[in-house]
Amino acid sequence: MMRESKLERHFWRFWLGGLLILAAMIAMNPWFTNPVSPWGIRDHQSAGSALRVDAIQAAWQAAGVMNLARFGIALDLVYIGIYSFGAYCGGRLFARSGGAALRRLGWVLVGAAVVVGVADYVETISQFIQAMAFKGDDNLAFIAATAQPVKSTAFLVTFFGLLMALFLRRRARQSA
Repeated sequence: MMRESKLERHFWRFWLGGLLILAAMIAMNPWFTNPVSPWGIRDHQSAGSALRVDAIQAAWQAAGVMNLARFGIALDLVYIGIYSFGAYCGGRLFARSGGAALRRLGWVLVGAAVVVGVADYVETISQFIQAMAFKGDDNLAFIAATAQPVKSTAFLVTFFGLLMALFLRRRARQSA
């Protein structure tokens, strides 16, 4: 029982901590929007070519936010570890539950948490290297753009899946 309560504490602390960092990054994103990158950081993530990365970074430099963008990308590296660990703990927590549906959902969440962590680190490290060098690289831009939809899909699975798991657990406790 103690192990499960520790797992639940880890889930709440890390998952909610990750969501808090995500909220801060979302709040920062308007500083990175301009005619070249109307979606801000997301445009840098999905640029796909060195030429596009260079154009985005030049626009950020001209707007005086390139160092803030580097900080935002570094913050993303922290966020990834915290959020994906929290989602992983949540998946493990629900995979140990009594109900078959909740157990299956828990294992899906464990897998999605691993995918979001790996794909997001691949994407963000590729971004970070280009931002620190202030130079786009076709290979890194391609890698980031390829990992971006995988990461986004896995994130949505973990986010909405954990909300669904919490709902199912609450319903099961109420009916017990």
